[in-house]
Amino acid sequence: MFSQGSRQHGRLQAPRHRAGVTVLALALALTGCQGGSTGAETTSARLDIVTGFYASSYLAQRIGGDRVSVTTLTAPGAEPHDLELTARQVADLTTSDLVVTLTGFQPAVDEGVIASAAPDVLDLGPAVGVDITDHDHSEGEDETSADLAHDPHFWLDPDKMALAAAAVAGRLSALDPSGAATYSAQLASLTSDLDALSEQIRERVRGCAQSEMVVSHAAYGHLAAIADLTQHALTPNPESDPSSATLARITDLVRERGITTIYTEPLASPRVAEVVAAETGARTAVLDPIEGVSEQSAAPDYLGLMRANIDALAAGQECSP
Repeated sequence: MFSQGSRQHGRLQAPRHRAGVTVLALALALTGCQGGSTGAETTSARLDIVTGFYASSYLAQRIGGDRVSVTTLTAPGAEPHDLELTARQVADLTTSDLVVTLTGFQPAVDEGVIASAAPDVLDLGPAVGVDITDHDHSEGEDETSADLAHDPHFWLDPDKMALAAAAVAGRLSALDPSGAATYSAQLASLTSDLDALSEQIRERVRGCAQSEMVVSHAAYGHLAAIADLTQHALTPNPESDPSSATLARITDLVRERGITTIYTEPLASPRVAEVVAAETGARTAVLDPIEGVSEQSAAPDYLGLMRANIDALAAGQECSP
């Protein structure tokens, strides 16, 4: 299977060729069992879109509507960093009309795209100014000033999400010119929603007693930037534990600055954050990096989760009503 290999998120690993050949062979066998049909020969006139992670799936569905069929490679409630592709999923890449991804965010998807010779791939990185293919967060880095160009979680900034939406609409219109007017109208509707989110962040997260936010891992740089906050992360990625030096530094920071809230996330263990909270008298609150939606999510979709995040920040940062 195609897997992430090293679990350092934001790091593109070299493909494991032997595994890739095996899975590709299985994938081709699966497509062969479908009677040799191609995308153009399917009974559905909809575009077949394959996405790697939730935000890209949300964009494809909101903009494509009834004109697209969206398959998301990451299951609900699963960490996108931990994704391993099955032979069936590689077959989906092969027969898709479009793959929407973020190169470097999910190395398993990057490997699958190469091995499957996916016919059309939209990398959202250039549209939002993110390039994580040659960057690796390490424990030794100072995570207080997030390098946004290397932070994959662009969707936590609605303005960058709007840039990604425009890129998706443009590619869908190129693939399906007869639907261009529909894609344009649905892009306008989504952009309006995203503009409202941006305004809500600027209205709700202002005049705050706390301008610094302590989070479980360094996923919130884009959100911190648009909210004019400074991110301090306990770990660079959700798979690692903080060093003793980092734990001591964050604990001292919480005490010295009177920080009252430490943010955890739904899909990762809150253990380290709870230790710091117990040590300092702070509380914990959930701030969702929106890497996926599950039954445990505070809302059923991107817009709802972003509004829940705004509520959590306004309370946790002790912002003026």
